Amino acid sequence: DEADGYPDKTIPKKNQEYLKSREIGPRFANPNSFEHEYGMRWKQLHELYAQKRQALQNELEMEMEKLEAQMEYAKYERETEILREELRAREMDRERQKREWEMKDRQAEETRQRNEEQMHRQQEEMQTRIMLQEEEMRKRQQENNLFMQAHELDNMLEQQEQAYEQPERGGIFNSNMNSDMGPTGNSSMEPNKFMNAYDRNHRFEGRDMGPRSGGNVGGRGRWVNENRGGGRDDFPNKRRRY
Repeated sequence: DEADGYPDKTIPKKNQEYLKSREIGPRFANPNSFEHEYGMRWKQLHELYAQKRQALQNELEMEMEKLEAQMEYAKYERETEILREELRAREMDRERQKREWEMKDRQAEETRQRNEEQMHRQQEEMQTRIMLQEEEMRKRQQENNLFMQAHELDNMLEQQEQAYEQPERGGIFNSNMNSDMGPTGNSSMEPNKFMNAYDRNHRFEGRDMGPRSGGNVGGRGRWVNENRGGGRDDFPNKRRRY
């Protein structure tokens, strides 16, 4: 009894006295005794300690689970926020790329419109130049035609003037021929010369008769001065200019 509470680990297990005392079983205090009363208090204290320890363990486990849940939620929120930031960055990048694409598309459209306008202007300028060249060629052709007509008219006038001058010369020749005739009325001119003069005189007869083609009046026509019929001019023939 004096060795009450002596730990069993210090007692040799193979001792005969130990084995004999173990065969008797546990010893309990008598009820309403000092040992029984304080033994029950110790028991209640140990039970209360076990209960509080279990409750504290349960509360600690609950708090740990709650903290783990909060940590998981915070981690999820953090990951979500990171994803949101990445999404916003991608949205901003997409908007930037969209603006750049729209700007490039607008610039390409403006460039295409400028090229089309420049091409239209070049085509219009080319058409205008072609029309001006054609008009200039047509005017030149008309001027050439008018010049050729004027040249032809000038040649015709010269021919007419020469034709009118020849009869006058023929008249002078006839007067000379009459002066060369003898008193019998026979001409001293040779027969061949007389026939040639006769042919030249009759070649231009009838020019003063009726209108001619081309609007010219018979005879000298409207291109010849009427005052020139009396005789030869004192100045040489000049070509008309148009």
